[in-house]
Amino acid sequence: MGYLLYPYKAELNTEVNGSDLIICRGSLLDSSKPLIRVPTRPTPKGYLHLRDYGNGIVDLPSDLIRACSERFEEVMNPRVAFMYNLATNLPFPYNIVPLPIRSRLLRMHNVDSNLLNHLANEAARKILTEAFNVLGFQLQRKNSPSLLITHDVESEKGLRRALSFKAVDDNLNIQSTWFLPSHEYPISRAMAAELACGSAIGSHDVKHDGKLIHIRRHQELVRRMRESRLKLEEIFGKDVRCFRSPLLQFSRKIVSALNEAGYGFDFSLPCWEPVHASTMNGFGIESVQAFEIDGIVEIPLTLFQDHQVLNLLGMNTDDAIKLWVEQANLIRSFEGDIVLLIHPDYSFSQDVQKYRDLLTILLEIQMHSTVA
Repeated sequence: MGYLLYPYKAELNTEVNGSDLIICRGSLLDSSKPLIRVPTRPTPKGYLHLRDYGNGIVDLPSDLIRACSERFEEVMNPRVAFMYNLATNLPFPYNIVPLPIRSRLLRMHNVDSNLLNHLANEAARKILTEAFNVLGFQLQRKNSPSLLITHDVESEKGLRRALSFKAVDDNLNIQSTWFLPSHEYPISRAMAAELACGSAIGSHDVKHDGKLIHIRRHQELVRRMRESRLKLEEIFGKDVRCFRSPLLQFSRKIVSALNEAGYGFDFSLPCWEPVHASTMNGFGIESVQAFEIDGIVEIPLTLFQDHQVLNLLGMNTDDAIKLWVEQANLIRSFEGDIVLLIHPDYSFSQDVQKYRDLLTILLEIQMHSTVA
């Protein structure tokens, strides 16, 4: 419940007398307060309509809360694929294999690239808020939906290209967030000063080696993440509060270490990724809203990252822009945050004008939805 209602100004209370509205599982009939009932029996497949009895009682069409909880737990404890384990436990770096070959290996798996089919948690949230509305409770958002532009800099080559993207972000008055591994390549003071000016700096782990998800000891995870944060703060001369793991590695144990390591925000979890590196399957939270877990605000990556679109789906930049704009409009139909990830390491960096075109359209979507 806390996850589904996180975007809204709503306080959970287990005491009936101190609550304005009651949500219960089962067949509670007698209530002096507005009541949302969650069914305990299976409902017909595809049945998505609320049942309003007109007496302050509304039945949900299915046990949305249980389904959401099960999906949530599955994402928090992902099953790491054998090939990923093999590739990231070899004595040499996984990225010694050329990118086209790695992309081809990912394409060998089932590529599920329709974002509309993977917003189950958003659909559940929408039905739940409709039940609130029927009972006369208009939920208000804590914050307006955001547009967040982020960049992961995997390599020294990407770092050299980073300032061309930074110039576009600055020109469009966008405060982008840059995620860098702290010990992967040298970062000069001059480059750090330019990149940090008007931008947020985040950690991309110590190295881009994909090994984070293999670390089992909590204190070892905390030590590694803290080491990265402190090193980046020394280099860039500013606080580092954001984290994104390389290859979007994600698990509950990683998140549980972030707060102790000094972070406040994590950007590692995709809404949906057609073929996720560590699971070798489609993977994601199926939500376009931020939520809080273990003291960390989790901000899902809501647009497909550029690697998936360009290297896995094989799109050119024009087709990629069309897909991202379609996804952005879909995300806004759920009042979600538009979160973009572009790597200066990849082919998009060779067409900075197209990058500018994309940001211009996303800014228009942001402005129109804010005005509305």
